[in-house]
Amino acid sequence: MARGRRIEQRWNERRRVHFDVDIVSSGQPAQQATCRDLGFGGLFVETDPQALSLNEGLDIDLNLRPGAVAGTEHFRLPARVVRLNAYGAGLMFSGLRIENIRALRDVLGANGKSGF
Repeated sequence: MARGRRIEQRWNERRRVHFDVDIVSSGQPAQQATCRDLGFGGLFVETDPQALSLNEGLDIDLNLRPGAVAGTEHFRLPARVVRLNAYGAGLMFSGLRIENIRALRDVLGANGKSGF
């Protein structure tokens, strides 16, 4: 393996996106962040990495444009912090419900359309 190259450890492909999300951590006010990429397994958010801790459980609030996902404009996804760097945090979804998976499928354009 070449030096300096990372081995991809994601189970799902990510799609480059750019939209605002709110990070909700227990007992803390919501922290605004920008989602840089999104996939069925998680997302990367640009935010202050010092405000988060590795392995921390939190929720991500997504606000979509009206009607983008079968009439749903807002939904919350549970996630865990799995990576921190100078630009933000890699978050892995945890405990998704079927309606979350359907919304992600629509957002990611699995039906030929994009929710953003």
